[in-house]
Amino acid sequence: MTVHKETIDLPQVAPGAAHQLIRYTFDGTGATTRSAYIQAGLHADEHPGLLVVHHLLRMLSALEADGRIKGRIVLLPFANPVGMSQRIFGMPTGRFNLENGENFNRHFPSIAGAVEHALSDARFERNDVTQFKALFARLLAAQSPRDPVRANKLHLLREALQHDILLDLHCDTRGILHLYSTRAQEMRALRLAKAMRIEAVFLEERAGGGPFDEAYMEPWNVLASAGLVDSAQSGFAASVELRGQADVSDELAIADAQGILRFLAAESIIDYDEHDAERTAEPRVYPLEGLSHVGAPSTGIVVYAKQPGDTVARGDLIAEIVRIDAPPDAPRERVLSDVDGIFVVAQHFRLVKAGQRIALLAGATPLPGRTAGNLLNDF
Repeated sequence: MTVHKETIDLPQVAPGAAHQLIRYTFDGTGATTRSAYIQAGLHADEHPGLLVVHHLLRMLSALEADGRIKGRIVLLPFANPVGMSQRIFGMPTGRFNLENGENFNRHFPSIAGAVEHALSDARFERNDVTQFKALFARLLAAQSPRDPVRANKLHLLREALQHDILLDLHCDTRGILHLYSTRAQEMRALRLAKAMRIEAVFLEERAGGGPFDEAYMEPWNVLASAGLVDSAQSGFAASVELRGQADVSDELAIADAQGILRFLAAESIIDYDEHDAERTAEPRVYPLEGLSHVGAPSTGIVVYAKQPGDTVARGDLIAEIVRIDAPPDAPRERVLSDVDGIFVVAQHFRLVKAGQRIALLAGATPLPGRTAGNLLNDF
């Protein structure tokens, strides 16, 4: 049983300038063939996950020394070196590619159609996960983009699709712990949420836009639709939102890393018996169609009447906009909740412009205009 550190070279961004990924692999004892892949920093201005992976590497090294890693675990401490290099006057700008404005977590390669075609040409045994992973690898091997960002995305997907579990660590601007997964994997999403003390779980059939977790799940969903893989044998992906951008501390990161280890133990990939009985959470599932991206009605300073984690009811005052170009006695513009549910995310910077999202609210009932394939917000 060993741990390996490797570097992966990406194509040059300019003459004399190139980036690398770093990959840590814990091979485990081989007691199980199951494996997990964990990455942080795909949105390179989201830093809580970077510290979580730092602590995970330390904790897994201790488990490895004790022979308690049964399966294979791969970690990327940062998944987007191009984004991490982007700064404007010192301010990190790692959510969007400054080359073309594209969100770094969109437009990942899709092999769903190629998998469907392969099923018509060859016979596959039910729940033969090794055979499925080999198919995914063959289909992606034909691609070799020269653009560093596209090459980076292809490498991440190639790696992820060789594993049974994908955990993609993110955060929002200012918010509570929450996660995104699929309805087909609700049981495992709830297992992860309980392990990490996450109270809000957002599920969907198809978010749209080609995010990383959806690109991972697409080929597994094709296999499931064809009756070739059971839910328990299928790959599982979740995007875990580790609160807000400023929530970076050893205390939080250690707690989150311990939660991930509890989940890996529940998935039989490691032996880990740490329990935290004093802190429990009962996750609640919300449909992604029930998330409300509340926009500012005008430009000004947003003053919140509710905070992330608060319960909200339809018609509740959640914020007011103070127009700094209006007379001081001008009335503030009131922003009301349009759901019965929970306040999930607020803005970190308080000067907002008209139409900008100032709150993410989650309700149990799908909202008008929220349709599958168009459920994500770029900001």
